[in-house]
Amino acid sequence: MAVSQAVADQITQLQAQQAAITNALSAMLQGTWTGAGSVEAYLLALNPTLHFTPKPPDYSVSRPDQKLKWDPDLPQPHQKGSWTCSACALAWVLRATGADPNATEDSEIAEIGEPDNINATYGLMSSAGGALRAVYSKYGLSTSQGWLTFDEAWTLAGRTTGQMSGRTWYHWVALRGQDGPNIWIANSAKGYEGISESLSRADFNRLGPFSVVWLES
Repeated sequence: MAVSQAVADQITQLQAQQAAITNALSAMLQGTWTGAGSVEAYLLALNPTLHFTPKPPDYSVSRPDQKLKWDPDLPQPHQKGSWTCSACALAWVLRATGADPNATEDSEIAEIGEPDNINATYGLMSSAGGALRAVYSKYGLSTSQGWLTFDEAWTLAGRTTGQMSGRTWYHWVALRGQDGPNIWIANSAKGYEGISESLSRADFNRLGPFSVVWLES
């Protein structure tokens, strides 16, 4: 059965509208809020009369009321084992906060619990980080855990520290703070998957989803 020209035109219009919606969602995930190829541009293409004022995240947020203190510039040694990244990140947080100034990769492997909770075959056994949170609690540090978006993790990095791991990355790092629009990290395997100490939105989306264990400030 032949499709009339009017129906064909409607199908073409619907396809164009769907493409604009898809592109708007993609631009949102990439953080492109204004200008060419942006959320604003695609929404206005859908409805030119739309009154739309995009409000991208404010990357100049300070931490005036922050109670938790840590040293974001503390060096992070390179991990000795291919499977010990979670222990290295944990040790960095304990040293940076002063909870255990002598924490090391080896001491935190022992505290996490080898081989039941961490081992050379699988690394940290649970991406939810329950074993990490148990160690933090020994030092009187309250924690939370969640699978977060980039904006949620970036906001957390502005007020607290902790650890996070990308499921695709299969690697744990610690939160140093914010690096402009990126997340500043303490990485015990600099260069792995092209990441040094700054994690962009694009890399976060590429290597995620991310499980984050953070200290309650």
